Amino acid sequence: MKPLSQAVFFVEGVVMNYSINQAIKDNEITAVDWELSELAKELYDWVDTFNIELFKNQKVPVPAISFEKTRVSSLGHYVIGRNAFGVSENININRIHLKRPIWDILATLLHELSHSWQYIHGKPSKSWYHNHEFQQKMLSFGIVTDPKGFHHSINKPFTMLLQEKGVIIGSGENQGGILTPPTSQPKGSSKLKKWTCACGQSARIGRKEFNAICPICWSMFKPDRQVTSNR
Repeated sequence: MKPLSQAVFFVEGVVMNYSINQAIKDNEITAVDWELSELAKELYDWVDTFNIELFKNQKVPVPAISFEKTRVSSLGHYVIGRNAFGVSENININRIHLKRPIWDILATLLHELSHSWQYIHGKPSKSWYHNHEFQQKMLSFGIVTDPKGFHHSINKPFTMLLQEKGVIIGSGENQGGILTPPTSQPKGSSKLKKWTCACGQSARIGRKEFNAICPICWSMFKPDRQVTSNR
């Protein structure tokens, strides 16, 4: 299942040709009369970076990145199989939410690439549900994701990689993902419970149970009041 080139990939022993994706990429990044050309180039460059630095020996194919307007509650989505044009590996970044900070858009891009990873290398859920395998993959990147696709916090190695590449990360928690964009609440009105690991990484989760391991210290996240450090 190792890639032969940017355009050819093994999927369950079958050689898949993604030359059309490469052609779409080339068209997008060279379209001088398109206002999203520079953003498209940046995102495609980050696909290569994520493949090298995060996915490593389980790389994902070059996607066909689109910027269609979709429902306001969606930041982006991954099209399983082939889209209306017969193109496989289509990732859409919702045009409605492009004014977000670039680090937030990159978190969404990595989220959708992880769906591609799971479709090729893992066992995707049969519904919109983000199963344990997907959540653990995102956690290995430093992004705490719940079953509905919400991002509750971002940590290393994702944050470190962005900082190494000169991307400034804003303060506060990222409520990204593919279902609901960031929303604000009056201070003190949050119903999310804070969970913390032994090394101090934290996440806020709106459910009673949260079974996740910190990718830095490899301890379980626990309700904040139950955390004890073994340092």
